[in-house]
Order: sequence, then C-alpha cells, then structure tokens
Amino acid sequence: MENALDNLEKRLDALDRILGPSQDASERKSGENFVDSLVVEELETFLNPDFKEDQQKLNRFAAYINSFSTDLQGTFSKLEEIKTLEPTLGAEYFRNIPGSSEELKKISDKNDEFKETQMLLEEQMLMSMKRFAEIEQGLVKDLALMNSRLDLVQEKIEKRQKDKAEN
Repeated sequence: MENALDNLEKRLDALDRILGPSQDASERKSGENFVDSLVVEELETFLNPDFKEDQQKLNRFAAYINSFSTDLQGTFSKLEEIKTLEPTLGAEYFRNIPGSSEELKKISDKNDEFKETQMLLEEQMLMSMKRFAEIEQGLVKDLALMNSRLDLVQEKIEKRQKDKAEN
C-alpha cells in the first residue's frame, strides 16, 4: 500500500510539473489538511506497532481472570453448601469460617467486576477493529479512484502532446 501511495505521489508531481499548479490547489490542500487532521490520530492508533502486543496482553489477562474467577466461584459455592449443611453435621469448627467466607465473597465480587471490564474492553476492541477495516477499505477505494483519474489525465496529456507534435 505504501508503494501505491508513493507511485501516486510521483505521478501527481509529474502531472503538476507538466500542467502547472491548478487554480484550486490551495483549496484542495486546505481540504486535504482538514481531512488529514481528522484521520491521522485514529490511523496512528491502529498503525501502532505495539497494538497487537497490547491486544495479546489483554487477551492473556482476560483468560487468567476468567480461569481464576471460575475457581473462586466454585470454592465459594462449596463453602455456602457447607454452611447450609453445618447444622446437620453438628460440627463446631465450621463456625470459624465466616471471616474467610466474607473475604472470599469480596474476591468473587471483584472477579465479577474484572470480568465485566474485560467484556467491555473486548467489545471496544472489536468495534475498533471494525472501524479500522472500514478506514482501510475506504483508503483502498480512494486510491483506486485516484489511480483511475490519474490514468485519464495522463491519457489526455499524451493525446495533447501528440496533437501538438502533429501540428
């Protein structure tokens, strides 16, 4: 894609040298600058070389949280089950667990919060990747359109030069 941009830029420069600067070049430049200012920040985010590595770190962190939260929830549910069976068992030593069970409940609640945060981050990443794909498709479409326009202009210039040479 970078080569295509370089080729288009070279062709535009060659056409500007042949035809001279167009009358609305300053207007076109100001429009291009405005569009560039809108798109540059978003493109830099997606072209960040650490983007994939950050995504992988996020995925590893999410997997760790998911695996840990399942274990904690299982342990907490077993503890609750033991508490309900305590009167039947008649064991006095189960009464010393309440401090730990509250702590386990807090940890379980925090893990639920982490899971929600992870899901939100995952949703945002999916939306960002969709937006990136849209931008990329738009750029490819615009480059193809510019290339076809340049071909037409170049054909016209060559035709004019032939006509001048014949006259």
